[in-house]
Formats: sequence, C-alpha cells, structure tokens
Amino acid sequence: MKSKHNFKSFWRFIRKNLKFCTVFIVTLALVFLSIFWGIIPVKQNFEGNLLVKSFSFTCQENESLLLKDVYNLSQIDLSGLKKFTLAGIFSSLADTELNKRERLEIESIRENSTLTITPTADFILQELRLQKETRVKNLKYAPFNNRLAFSLQPNSQPVSLSFNPSSNPIKITLSGYKIANLPQKKEDIPLEFNLSTTEFKLEIQQAFDVNLQLSQDKEQPIFWRNIKVSNVRFERPIITGNNVRDDLVESTIISGNIRMAQQDIKLEENQFLIVEKPGVEILNQIKIIREDTNQNLKLKTTGENLQITEASPGLEVSVSGNTNSIQVGLNPRLPIAQIQGSFLSRYLANKAIVAIISFSGGLIVSLLSWLFDNFPASP
Repeated sequence: MKSKHNFKSFWRFIRKNLKFCTVFIVTLALVFLSIFWGIIPVKQNFEGNLLVKSFSFTCQENESLLLKDVYNLSQIDLSGLKKFTLAGIFSSLADTELNKRERLEIESIRENSTLTITPTADFILQELRLQKETRVKNLKYAPFNNRLAFSLQPNSQPVSLSFNPSSNPIKITLSGYKIANLPQKKEDIPLEFNLSTTEFKLEIQQAFDVNLQLSQDKEQPIFWRNIKVSNVRFERPIITGNNVRDDLVESTIISGNIRMAQQDIKLEENQFLIVEKPGVEILNQIKIIREDTNQNLKLKTTGENLQITEASPGLEVSVSGNTNSIQVGLNPRLPIAQIQGSFLSRYLANKAIVAIISFSGGLIVSLLSWLFDNFPASP
C-alpha cells in the first residue's frame, strides 16, 4: 500500500510540475549525450611535422614516385642484388671480352655484394618508383658524408630506377659478383668496366640497399609529395644478436608537433609517437635538413639568457592521417601525453567541451536539489 501511495504521489507531482519534469528529462538526456559524444573515441584527421633521424613506411599505391630528378650524383651503391642485367656498350682494358658484349647477365657470389655506379660527368637519377606494398626501411640522411640511404623490399612487382647518363660513360664496379659465360676472377677482386648507354634503367624485384652520394646543392628538392603509405614507423630496432629478450627499439624523432581535434602535442628528442590505426596515411612532404652555420637557426630564451642553436640535421617529414588516439612518451608503454578524438572535438575546442559538460552537470545538480526540496514527503 505504501509503494502504491508513493507512486500516486509521484504521478501527481509530475502532472503538477510537467514543465519542470520535461526540462529535467531533456537536460539529463543532453548531459548523457554530451558526455557520450565528448568521451567515446571517434576517428579524426590529424597532421604533423617531424624532424627525424630515420623512418620506415610501406607504399600503398602502384607506380608511386619517391625520388625525382636527383642531379649531380657522384656515386650510387646498390647492395644485396642477387641477379640483374646490364645492357649497352661495354669497355674494359682488363677484360677485353667485355668489349664484345651488348648485354651482361650478372649474379651474386656472396651476401654483401655491391654494385657501385660512378659517373664520369653529369648523372641524374630521373626517378625511383615504388609498387604497392613495397617496404622502405630506415630512410635516413647522413650529414657527415652527405649521403641518403635506405633499404627497399619489393612485394610482387619490381622497383624501378631510371637514370639519365647524358651520353657519358658510366664507371661500373662489381664487388662480389660474377658475369655469366666469363672466367671468374678471385672473389675479393672487384670487376671494373665502363658502360655507355642512352638509357640506364634497373628493374629490381628483390630486397636491396640504396646509398646515394648527393651533391652540395642545398636547395635541391628530391622527394616527391603526397605519397600514400601505411605502417609508418619513426623508430629503429637495436638488436644484440645474443638474446631476443635483450633487443630494444629506440625512437628516431628529434623534434616535432602533432595536431588533432584542435589540440597540439610537441615531441622532444627520443620520444615515441604512438598512433592508433590506420595512422599516418600520407607523407605530404619529405625534406633534407642539412647542417648549416648560417641558416635555419633557432632562438631559445631561458630567463634572461638568449641562446642561439643550429637546426639539427635529418629528415623533415610532413604527415597526415586518421586515428582516434595519439600518444607521446619516452617509453611507448607509458606515454605521458595523449590526444583522443571524439564527436564533439570535431567541432569544438577541448575547453569548450569541458565547459559544456561542467555546465550540464551543474544544471543537473541544481534540478535534483529542487526536486528533493519540493517532492512531497511520504506519510
């Protein structure tokens, strides 16, 4: 009987205060929705600029252009090639048999075999094209010797390197290779000869390493833009070779900034960038940052002191992608900063979302207080 009386009293109270109850229910629903929309992760676009020592990625588009018009190369080293073919006019004082050939079938005879290309005059890497699912590993710039190095792991389609020798002979040095149908020299003696050709192109379908000796032209842009990628990693493994449990991973980030959901996170040296999938999807731009005592200076103020420091050399990478969470920290398992995307963060700043939730919560407390003060007590 008591519960029945309470129900009747509650129902009379609702009918008597219908407007208040309607406002209360609508407000309560809006509070729960705002909390839901403000907390539940939702994937959003993000962008950032990072200065790194090296990084790795997987190409996600066929015929993707990575390098374009790399002028005045003084040396190209390709290591790890198992088998390839050279075509053109060959000349050699040591091996006159080569002078009769127009095509050479070349095969590796040891693991660390290297093909070295040394131009005798102007020499251009016209383009380096990647097929879908080609993995580019440890792309890095070494400022002390002005070299660009990386490893390529083709999937099912070959990687294409096109050179323009400008009708000048090319010096070819083969270390750890043999030429089919020619007497084999001692394994430790490199094979040297000149190659003359109007078109020099290599189609390579095996994993190999590339090392380019760049020119001193500091304004030369060599990387193409808007490369579609996946599985981007700004880190490298440290392998002891003794026990897998001893192996480590270190960050290659020098500095940077990431922006998502109208929030920013700054990255410092050796911090890890942890991005939930799909993660980085486009490499908007890659630039080589060289050591320079006159340019790219940073100003730092510490109290009353003014410090002038040079920009660190490396690769500056502009990225964009899609994710619901970005984390940063020196330890990837214990990040110290995070940006999490939500439905409301697409349209409002984080402070505005907190203000809305706080205001709604305060309004609910006020309405509940009024409800308890005015609801008739049970007899």
